[in-house]
Amino acid sequence: MLAFQFINHQMKQARRSTIWQKSLALNILLIFVAFILLAEAVGLSLLLAFSWHEIVKESEVLTSFYQLAAWYFVGSFVIRFFMQQLPALEIRHYQNLPIKKSTLIHFMLIKGKFNFFTLISLILFTPFAFKQVGYYEGTTAAWIWLAGMLFFELTINYLVIWLKKLMVTSLKTVSLILGLIGLLALGEYLGWYSYSDLLAALIDAMMQNKILWFIPLFTFMLAYGINYRFLKQRLYLEEISKAKTDTAFGSRFGYLQRFGIIGEVMLLDIKLFLRNKRTKSILFLAPVFLAYGLIFYPNEEYSSDGGFMIFIGIFISGFLMLSYLQYAFAYEGSYWDFLISSPIPMRQYIRAKLYVATLVVIVAWFLTLPYLYFGKSILMINTATALFNLGILIPMALFFATYNKKAMMLNKGSAFNYQGTSTVHWLVMLPAFVLPTVIYMPFKWFGQPETGILVLGGFGLLALAFRPAFAKLIEQNLMDRKYQMAEGFREKN
Repeated sequence: MLAFQFINHQMKQARRSTIWQKSLALNILLIFVAFILLAEAVGLSLLLAFSWHEIVKESEVLTSFYQLAAWYFVGSFVIRFFMQQLPALEIRHYQNLPIKKSTLIHFMLIKGKFNFFTLISLILFTPFAFKQVGYYEGTTAAWIWLAGMLFFELTINYLVIWLKKLMVTSLKTVSLILGLIGLLALGEYLGWYSYSDLLAALIDAMMQNKILWFIPLFTFMLAYGINYRFLKQRLYLEEISKAKTDTAFGSRFGYLQRFGIIGEVMLLDIKLFLRNKRTKSILFLAPVFLAYGLIFYPNEEYSSDGGFMIFIGIFISGFLMLSYLQYAFAYEGSYWDFLISSPIPMRQYIRAKLYVATLVVIVAWFLTLPYLYFGKSILMINTATALFNLGILIPMALFFATYNKKAMMLNKGSAFNYQGTSTVHWLVMLPAFVLPTVIYMPFKWFGQPETGILVLGGFGLLALAFRPAFAKLIEQNLMDRKYQMAEGFREKN
């Protein structure tokens, strides 16, 4: 059968991959962590199955579990969205063979069902189904209930696959869908309705009327069909039109070309971010991290004059900037030899990177202005941390980026993907988030938190005055290391 041949090909590809061979210790560690998580899932499932009626001590034992399962599905969606790898198959080798497109698509989608997260759900729900549901409703109902819960989980699985693939082709559509999900979450938070009660009531109704268990089967088939139709329409190598893409970019950012070589380099960086899967997925996460303050700013447990708020301010206005600058040269690793042999002056090349990062921080700060609703102190913190990002963290991150010698594979998603990452990327995070807090906290301890915020912003402003010197230092370091970087970028890891 073709399916077994596909599996055989992928197993060989995995065994022969240089990534697997070079990262054997890391892969063994990941397998060990997965084993620990599976063992914990087994323990938790047995605890729920044998002790749930004692834990809740309520007459509606099953209904209370359904409410818990509702939030489990929410957590499953979030974790899958950020961590689950998409099912993939290198189709170029098969497209010139007498193999139907539908066969390739079905294989990819069926392969997508078998993943770590689905296994966790199977482990968690199975003991509960036969110990608790079987006790109250009977063995037949337990089988039907287990199938329904797994169909709900598979629906989430295929919904995540569709959304993550849609991110590459239609970011606006994904933003609209996630905005709708966010609106529903806001309604739950404000008490307009109770999501867990609604889902629990639906499952209760399905237990009373078994014909309603076709609902999870229908949602699963619908999610599968949407994915199938989406992939079938795009299973062509020439699906993306270069002319169409260039026209769109030219109309939006063509004015940058007026600024000479610096504008050209900035335009190339913007194109790179908007065209490639890995960079595009980082852009898509930016609104999520910009909204990070909504978790902490309204919470009275976190004081507005505390050091943790400094960390949040740095994070909100600096996340996208750090994601860009840490890999500023690694993103261009595949054509680095061309860059260092082209007549582009390195000074202007560095300045273009600094300008793009500056623009990113300014836009991020502007988008945080609505946080003024939570108080003037929040606006002061966000402004001071944005200035610190502009003056200190931007040149520091770009300087450390010159020590990166691993090329970035832009055709891979960013979720749970550490390809191209080195120790330098983790080390630069320490001064990025610790240094601002260290500057601020002494003023906080002496009862002058506002002075600490002003000093933090003042450091950023002062550093801006020395940006030409920082740029020259980065340029010199890049000139000294560019051939070492080129040698590292040539190694496809």
